Amino acid sequence: MRRRNCFRTVLTINAVTCGLLAVMLLADRGLPASTALAGQPQTGIPDAGSQRMEMIRELRRLNASVEALRRSIEKSEFSVKVTSMPPVRVEEK
Repeated sequence: MRRRNCFRTVLTINAVTCGLLAVMLLADRGLPASTALAGQPQTGIPDAGSQRMEMIRELRRLNASVEALRRSIEKSEFSVKVTSMPPVRVEEK
């Protein structure tokens, strides 16, 4: 019976210590704020409309780049230069 009471006391002290540690950490840093766009400081409510417009602009730029690559490939306006080639091994069966 004495061991059981001792075990419960140790568990209670452990739980209280963990709770106090959590409170101290949250009071120091606060809760992490979610940011809609990484790298940009968040001030107030995120503006979803401007985020979407930025994504649309980036997608249009990407589409233009892919289209330029496609036209270049279709016209064969590129050259390939092999600077190093591994030895070719042919296995006979």
